[in-house]
Amino acid sequence: MNLVAEVNAILQEHGETMTLKREGEGSTITLRGKRLPGTVADIGGSAAQQEFRVKIGTTELAASPWASKAPVRTDSIIIDGRERSILDVRPLGDAGIVVLYELLVAG
Repeated sequence: MNLVAEVNAILQEHGETMTLKREGEGSTITLRGKRLPGTVADIGGSAAQQEFRVKIGTTELAASPWASKAPVRTDSIIIDGRERSILDVRPLGDAGIVVLYELLVAG
Protein backbone atom coordinates (compact mmCIF):
# COMPACT_ATOMS: atom_id res chain seq x y z
CA MET A 1 0.00 0.00 0.00
CA ASN A 2 1.41 3.41 -0.93
CA LEU A 3 1.52 6.38 1.43
CA VAL A 4 -1.49 8.16 -0.15
CA ALA A 5 -3.59 5.02 0.30
CA GLU A 6 -2.42 4.61 3.91
CA VAL A 7 -3.32 8.22 4.77
CA ASN A 8 -6.71 7.79 3.08
CA ALA A 9 -7.39 4.59 5.05
CA ILE A 10 -6.53 6.32 8.35
CA LEU A 11 -8.79 9.29 7.54
CA GLN A 12 -11.63 6.94 6.54
CA GLU A 13 -11.35 5.10 9.85
CA HIS A 14 -10.63 7.98 12.25
CA GLY A 15 -11.89 11.10 10.43
CA GLU A 16 -15.24 12.77 10.08
CA THR A 17 -17.22 13.81 7.02
CA MET A 18 -16.60 17.38 5.83
CA THR A 19 -17.53 19.38 2.74
CA LEU A 20 -15.09 21.62 0.86
CA LYS A 21 -16.60 24.58 -1.02
CA ARG A 22 -15.06 26.88 -3.61
CA GLU A 23 -16.63 29.97 -5.10
CA GLY A 24 -17.00 29.60 -8.86
CA GLU A 25 -17.15 25.79 -8.78
CA GLY A 26 -20.47 24.17 -9.59
CA SER A 27 -19.99 21.40 -7.03
CA THR A 28 -18.68 20.74 -3.55
CA ILE A 29 -16.33 17.96 -2.43
CA THR A 30 -17.39 15.64 0.36
CA LEU A 31 -14.35 14.21 2.08
CA ARG A 32 -13.03 12.74 5.30
CA GLY A 33 -10.84 14.85 7.54
CA LYS A 34 -9.38 14.86 11.02
CA ARG A 35 -9.95 17.87 13.25
CA LEU A 36 -7.14 18.69 15.68
CA PRO A 37 -7.67 20.59 18.95
CA GLY A 38 -7.33 24.34 18.64
CA THR A 39 -7.91 27.58 20.44
CA VAL A 40 -10.51 30.28 20.81
CA ALA A 41 -9.32 33.56 19.29
CA ASP A 42 -10.63 36.94 20.46
CA ILE A 43 -11.88 38.88 17.44
CA GLY A 44 -12.83 42.08 19.24
CA GLY A 45 -15.33 43.18 21.83
CA SER A 46 -16.97 40.15 23.38
CA ALA A 47 -16.75 38.10 20.16
CA ALA A 48 -14.55 35.05 19.82
CA GLN A 49 -14.12 32.30 17.24
CA GLN A 50 -12.59 28.86 17.17
CA GLU A 51 -9.34 28.29 15.29
CA PHE A 52 -8.10 24.78 14.72
CA ARG A 53 -6.28 22.60 12.21
CA VAL A 54 -7.84 19.99 9.96
CA LYS A 55 -5.98 17.32 8.02
CA ILE A 56 -7.52 16.15 4.74
CA GLY A 57 -6.27 13.65 2.19
CA THR A 58 -5.77 14.05 -1.52
CA THR A 59 -7.94 11.17 -2.81
CA GLU A 60 -11.31 12.98 -2.89
CA LEU A 61 -9.69 16.13 -4.30
CA ALA A 62 -8.00 14.17 -7.10
CA ALA A 63 -11.30 12.49 -8.02
CA SER A 64 -13.24 15.77 -8.06
CA PRO A 65 -14.26 17.72 -11.18
CA TRP A 66 -12.52 20.85 -9.83
CA ALA A 67 -9.87 22.34 -12.11
CA SER A 68 -7.42 22.90 -9.25
CA LYS A 69 -7.01 19.76 -7.15
CA ALA A 70 -5.61 21.50 -4.05
CA PRO A 71 -7.43 23.51 -1.36
CA VAL A 72 -6.76 27.26 -1.29
CA ARG A 73 -7.21 29.99 1.31
CA THR A 74 -10.34 31.33 -0.36
CA ASP A 75 -12.15 27.97 0.01
CA SER A 76 -14.38 27.18 2.96
CA ILE A 77 -15.08 23.91 4.73
CA ILE A 78 -18.26 22.73 6.41
CA ILE A 79 -17.69 20.74 9.60
CA ASP A 80 -20.61 19.61 11.78
CA GLY A 81 -22.97 21.74 9.69
CA ARG A 82 -20.97 24.92 10.30
CA GLU A 83 -19.15 26.73 7.49
CA ARG A 84 -15.63 27.76 8.41
CA SER A 85 -13.05 29.90 6.62
CA ILE A 86 -9.72 28.44 5.56
CA LEU A 87 -6.94 30.75 6.78
CA ASP A 88 -3.93 28.72 5.64
CA VAL A 89 -3.13 25.60 3.61
CA ARG A 90 0.00 23.54 4.10
CA PRO A 91 0.73 20.56 1.82
CA LEU A 92 2.41 17.65 3.59
CA GLY A 93 4.15 14.89 1.71
CA ASP A 94 7.05 12.61 1.13
CA ALA A 95 9.54 12.49 -1.75
CA GLY A 96 7.79 15.35 -3.54
CA ILE A 97 4.34 13.71 -3.43
CA VAL A 98 1.61 15.51 -1.46
CA VAL A 99 -0.24 12.96 0.66
CA LEU A 100 -2.39 15.29 2.75
CA TYR A 101 -3.14 18.94 3.47
CA GLU A 102 -3.17 20.64 6.83
CA LEU A 103 -5.69 23.48 6.93
CA LEU A 104 -5.92 26.23 9.52
CA VAL A 105 -9.64 27.02 9.82
CA ALA A 106 -11.65 29.57 11.79
CA GLY A 107 -15.29 30.14 12.53
